[in-house]
Amino acid sequence: MDSKRDEGLCEIMEKYYASLLRTAFQYVNNKTTAEDMVQDALLKAYDKFHMFQEGQNLKAWVFTIMVNHCKDYLRRYESRKVTPWEGQWLQNTEANTLDPLEIMLEKEEYSHIHRAVGHLRPDYHVCVHLYYFNNLSVKQISRVLHTNENTLKTRMKRARDQLGGELSLSVAAK
Repeated sequence: MDSKRDEGLCEIMEKYYASLLRTAFQYVNNKTTAEDMVQDALLKAYDKFHMFQEGQNLKAWVFTIMVNHCKDYLRRYESRKVTPWEGQWLQNTEANTLDPLEIMLEKEEYSHIHRAVGHLRPDYHVCVHLYYFNNLSVKQISRVLHTNENTLKTRMKRARDQLGGELSLSVAAK
C-alpha cells in the first residue's frame, strides 16, 4: 500500500504539479498562497490515499482535493479584497526547453486568449480552465466542481460563444 501511495504521489508531482499550481492560483490569486494550497492538497492526498478507489482517475481525485481546499481557504479568508479570477496567468513552473524567442512569441500569441478567458464569469472561467488547460473531461470536471454534467456543457457552450465574440473583435481591431 505504501509503495503504491508513494508511486501515486510521484506521478502527481511529476505530471500535474504545474497544472495544480495554475488552478490554485486562479482561485487564490497569490502565488505563495497557491503553492501552499497545492502542498496542503498533496499532503492531504498522501494521507487519504487509502480512500482512493481503484479505477478512479487520480488526476481528477487530486484536483478535487485541491479545489475544495482552495474553496475552504477562500471561505475562511474573511478580509479578502481579491477575487480569485483577477490577475495574470501563473507561468508554467516546469523547465521549458524552448528557445527564448519562441517562448516570447508563444506568450504574445496566446496573451489575447488568456485575457479573453480572464474576462469570463467565474463559473464559466473555471470550466474552461479545467477543460482546456488541465485536460479534464466534462465528467471529471462535474466531480471536481460537484456540478451536473449538462450544466457544465451549457456553461462551456456559453463560454465558447462569449470567447468567440470577444476574440473576433480583437482580431478585427488588429
